[in-house]
Amino acid sequence: MHDPAGEVLSTLARPGMGTENAGPALRVLARMLRPRTVVEVGAGSSTLHLLLGLRDALTEADEDRRIVRGEITADERASVLHPRSAVDDYAPRLLVVDDFSVPGTSAHQVREAACSLGLDGMLTFIERDFFDLADHELDAWGPLDLVWLDAGTQADDAGFLTSLWPRVAPGGTVVLHEPYLATTVETDSGQGRGRVASRVVPTPLLQELRRQAAVPAADFDVLALREPHKHRQTGLLLLRKHGREERDRGVPFHEELRALGETDSATAPRLASAPARAADNTTDAAGGILAALADDTRRTVYSAVVLQADTTQGIAERLGMAPARCAKSLAALEQAGLLARDEKLWSAVDDVWRQAAPRRARPRPPASIPSKQSKRRVFLEGLVPLFEPQRRYPEAEVNDVLREIHPDVAALRRYLVEEHLLMRAAGQYWRPPS
Repeated sequence: MHDPAGEVLSTLARPGMGTENAGPALRVLARMLRPRTVVEVGAGSSTLHLLLGLRDALTEADEDRRIVRGEITADERASVLHPRSAVDDYAPRLLVVDDFSVPGTSAHQVREAACSLGLDGMLTFIERDFFDLADHELDAWGPLDLVWLDAGTQADDAGFLTSLWPRVAPGGTVVLHEPYLATTVETDSGQGRGRVASRVVPTPLLQELRRQAAVPAADFDVLALREPHKHRQTGLLLLRKHGREERDRGVPFHEELRALGETDSATAPRLASAPARAADNTTDAAGGILAALADDTRRTVYSAVVLQADTTQGIAERLGMAPARCAKSLAALEQAGLLARDEKLWSAVDDVWRQAAPRRARPRPPASIPSKQSKRRVFLEGLVPLFEPQRRYPEAEVNDVLREIHPDVAALRRYLVEEHLLMRAAGQYWRPPS
């Protein structure tokens, strides 16, 4: 069967591009996600795959709309469709940024190829260096539903993400090429220095994004797909921003199963080791906040948002700051969980402070205070961390702390003082210097 798209793609793709699997995957993603605004940095054969995916999505969306409206009878299909399919007009577009500076690029052929397939109506070429685009030009694109990054270095990818991630819509997806790189490592022979071997390892960017996604306040998912048969131009990295409805509901797994009418005896799968301490999550959240607010510019920008400045342009004008610099600070504050963006408007996230507040760990109440002095000493030493260093406590507050351990707070106070684990004077108690 004659396949015009296949013929055109064969003239654009080369084996060294490494997109023989990435291109078709992008086409499937475009059809699956039905994005309205797609941005590609670095034109090539993948541009046509994205356009073909948008064409597929447009055709399917038109048919679904007719099914939901009752113009076509397809009961099985109708049973899975959201009613929104009947009212939403779907008009996708692909914005491609490329300055044609890469030697041997096929970017200049893409527009002609899109025209030959009748796909140019969805395509807008921006013949510029991405980093020359001003903040207001990026804002004019509106919320981004799908972004494909296949140009430049690791540092360039970091720059692309810094600029574009704040503009990605809730539920939107960013795809990057080549999240793994080939390098040489020194293996451990067990007897000192080993031999040098070649390995394919996660890129620095992938490792950093995994660290950021692992903290409780993270609002995105990371999925890295590797092509094990290749050592370069391998795989895809997918970053998906959580939608507004995807906050953790805070309900235990078995309780939600019960609410759904399923068995509540199932055990939740544990795919990672449990944290060493319950306080670790708090420490991560607090550390992220401190790191974000350690910068003078970020503190200024955060204050402006708290005081009701809402758009990137408005914040920049209010502070007399370059929009690009303001956008960079806003992105860092959003990553730390301090700010949220809805469409173009920024707002402060109050809940992040509660999550970062330190929680005092308390030991489990014992059945009784050990009577043997050596065991009692060990038990009492476990109570000392309940009291903050260099702070003086009135007796009533000491009683409140100790009452959660044992009802005989007078005995606990006396033992702590006798063992010199707490000092007492003028009705106040404090930890002695360690």
